[in-house]
Amino acid sequence: MEVVIYTRVSTEDQKENGFSLQDQERRLKQYCEQKRLDIVRHYQDDYSGKNFNRPAFQRFLTDLKSKNVKPKLLVCIRFDRFSRNIEESLRMTSTLKSFGVELDFLEQNYDLTIPENLIPYMLNMVLPQVENERRGLNTKQGMRQAMREGRWPWKAPKGYTNDTINKRVVKGKDAHFILKGFNEVSKGLGSIEAIGKELVAEGFICSKQQFLNLLRNPFYIGKIRINEWKDEPEEMVRGLHDALIDEETFERVQMIINNKGKRFAKPSKFNDRFPLRGHLECPRCGNNLTGSSSKGRKMKYHYYHCQSGCKERIDSDLANTQFIDYLESLQISPEVVELYNEIIRDVYEEEEGSKEQKVQMQSRKLNDTKQKLRGIDDKFISDSIPTEDYNRISSILKDEIQRIEDEMHSMAAVQTNYDKYLNYGLSFLTHIKTYFDNASIEVKHKMLDSIFPEKLVFEDEKYRTAEMNSFVSLITSKSNSYAGMETRKAAIADSSSSLAPPLGLEPRTY
Repeated sequence: MEVVIYTRVSTEDQKENGFSLQDQERRLKQYCEQKRLDIVRHYQDDYSGKNFNRPAFQRFLTDLKSKNVKPKLLVCIRFDRFSRNIEESLRMTSTLKSFGVELDFLEQNYDLTIPENLIPYMLNMVLPQVENERRGLNTKQGMRQAMREGRWPWKAPKGYTNDTINKRVVKGKDAHFILKGFNEVSKGLGSIEAIGKELVAEGFICSKQQFLNLLRNPFYIGKIRINEWKDEPEEMVRGLHDALIDEETFERVQMIINNKGKRFAKPSKFNDRFPLRGHLECPRCGNNLTGSSSKGRKMKYHYYHCQSGCKERIDSDLANTQFIDYLESLQISPEVVELYNEIIRDVYEEEEGSKEQKVQMQSRKLNDTKQKLRGIDDKFISDSIPTEDYNRISSILKDEIQRIEDEMHSMAAVQTNYDKYLNYGLSFLTHIKTYFDNASIEVKHKMLDSIFPEKLVFEDEKYRTAEMNSFVSLITSKSNSYAGMETRKAAIADSSSSLAPPLGLEPRTY
């Protein structure tokens, strides 16, 4: 009679029960030889028995459907090698019978032609599931107790690492990214998504959803949240690990994420009706102009007015409208766009290399690592490497593959610094009016600080300023000095350019 043999093991099985694939195979072959059964194929898995989504077992089903094998029996050591789920077991038993395949076990085997044997047969079928669920329950209770004691029983969150020697969670190499992320979000000046992308561009491997999740995680203030379970309420306990973030910053971030609760008090100059407050100079006495409203008989009137008592007063709507028109007058010529493009490209190609080269290098690393994993798989299948060594080495290789794939995904999802600075910088300079018009009041003030280091003067319904940012002044100049200028590799002596945008105009500002 033709049969196939099936062996299965999981890490927990090997650790707790002393199972080994080699021992199972030896016993099954010996059993088949004694019974004069002809083994036509051997399938073995290193997967959990919770379901049948296992590579070797699925291959067996495929072979049955294609009639590559036509066994009468599937022989296993015992029920828990076949499955640890009674529903799955019954369903798969029915499927196998449809192909004319019966189950046979070295242990716990019963003659089902005797009706009474169905009781112990079903009992042995359900016992692996009971054992599995009891083990899971004990494990969960143990982990929850460990958390109550301040210990973290899983892989450390981003920003931390597991100290396997002292069994502690300690600060890791990404801790500075976590700190910067919380601090930037707590300011409320940029979107969470933009801040996350900025960190990824700096080397932090983190997806959009991961970043949002870590911002909500109290682990970073030194606490551990224990979720409610059964009749146990949710708990928050002090962890044994060091905090990365102070509680005040964490609470500010939660308010920003949830967009509710008390709003933070803004500095007095942050008023949407007076975006120029703090940036205007009195044309009479040279002191600062402030902004305020006065109530008339029918409506409110809004003015920028002098604080020194010289009675200078300007209608705020007029001043704001004229300022928007003034921004629109700042134009950037096509020649400057091309020159700016070349200079920024030279700087970042020299400092960072092309993204394509980085991707190719990571792709080669990925292929090499996958080849090593295939090699160790081949050795294991051919029994030329012990199971313990195979598990250790394959785990290292799989972690490395995951790390490289995550890094490649991040590189593909995020623009290079060159793309970011060029695209944003040129877009900003070409559409200053639009950016200013649509920006929040806080960002408007940052834009004004960046473009106009000196105060603005509004007189005779026109704007003048003692000094404009040198970069903005140069790149928006209406001079014809750029006409016919040859675009060529810029000579950069110090790996930086005098034409690079100042810090206030970088994308990270917003």
